[in-house]
Amino acid sequence: MKALIVEPSRVYRLLLHEFLYGFSISHEEVSTGAAALTALSSNKVDLVVVAMNLVDMTALTLAKQIKTISGMEDSQIVVITGEQEQSKLAKMKTIDVNYVCQRNELPKFKDILMGLTKGHLTIAQITGQILYIEDHLTLANMTKDILQQMGLVVDHHKTAEAGLLHFESANYDLVLLDIFLPGDKDGIAMIEEIRARTDEKQLTPILAMSAMTKFSQKIHALQVGANDFISKPVIQAELIARVKNLVVARQLFIKMVSQQQLLEQLAMTDQLTGLYNRHYLNAAIQPALNLAKRHSYALCLVMIDLDKFKYINDTFGHEVGDEVLVNIASVLQKNCRLEDVAIRLGGDEFLLVLPHCEQRQAQKIASRICVEVSNINCSAAEVKVAASFGVSSTEPGGYIFKKLLNLADKSVYKAKALGGNTVDFLE
Repeated sequence: MKALIVEPSRVYRLLLHEFLYGFSISHEEVSTGAAALTALSSNKVDLVVVAMNLVDMTALTLAKQIKTISGMEDSQIVVITGEQEQSKLAKMKTIDVNYVCQRNELPKFKDILMGLTKGHLTIAQITGQILYIEDHLTLANMTKDILQQMGLVVDHHKTAEAGLLHFESANYDLVLLDIFLPGDKDGIAMIEEIRARTDEKQLTPILAMSAMTKFSQKIHALQVGANDFISKPVIQAELIARVKNLVVARQLFIKMVSQQQLLEQLAMTDQLTGLYNRHYLNAAIQPALNLAKRHSYALCLVMIDLDKFKYINDTFGHEVGDEVLVNIASVLQKNCRLEDVAIRLGGDEFLLVLPHCEQRQAQKIASRICVEVSNINCSAAEVKVAASFGVSSTEPGGYIFKKLLNLADKSVYKAKALGGNTVDFLE
């Protein structure tokens, strides 16, 4: 969108310039009606902002002449006036004048610009939170309006220092910042600090903005970590498109990571009991043993094999069998410390991994669980639940998983040979 300011007062030209700049409307400035007509004869615009009283004509006269210029018939004309009397204000709204705005109500001019630029924009409706760093307050307010129209929550600050402070305590979908900022840190420094982080916030998208014209400076912003760059004055449609692309890409990435984590969890978790499964054990046990060996502490395995579980399934049905397995898992989880891991190996076999646990302590834990398992009550009252427990430890067994698992397995078979419902340990 292009505009022409026709205003004899340098102060008001500057003020109107700020408003148009904030809405990314490129424009020219002249001080007389004659100069305006000359400019429009060779350069058509979408919007003319004109003071009511010019040195050579009134705004109404100028508006009438503008509408006769080829290509200017549909242009929007806004008259700025200091008039207070309502009857006179009403007369200014002629067939050639689209809006009348009083000088002491310039916020209304902002609303007019908002309405005019909407027709040139497709406002994308998305959700998200933006950290916006911009020291030019007029531009910041206009940009905030656009972002909020998109459905975004905007947290605005004027310096990189303030922005980094809030970045630390909140999760943003996008950082939008100017390269040149007041204070000890500029936009480049802020980008570098964000990218130097070691947490997930390091990947927050960054859209840099600047009025800089050197291509090398833009490249530098991208090299230090900006995802995208937009030049000032900002074209609003471009801003909307770039913000939408980065925010949507960020949210899709988060969704993808979440889905990947869910798939990993499903792959590592037994769906019936909620315990970890053998896939998790295979991935986690050797690192756990390596850590125990490095720091010279004991690690124990407790294998649990239900007694006569096939009889329970065959006699009372698989629903009751599943109920037993879920109850066993609940007992195991209740007896686990934060560092312990309960695993369903498959069928009616379970395993506890107990780091920082010596052999005697593991045997006590297994004995306690053995008693609790025998006290499990099921929906079928006649079901009697019991299990055999085998314990192995790195103290005599070393830090080799296959050896430890084999020792625990042999201990379980020995416990079963003794009649079950007991704990055994092979020296």
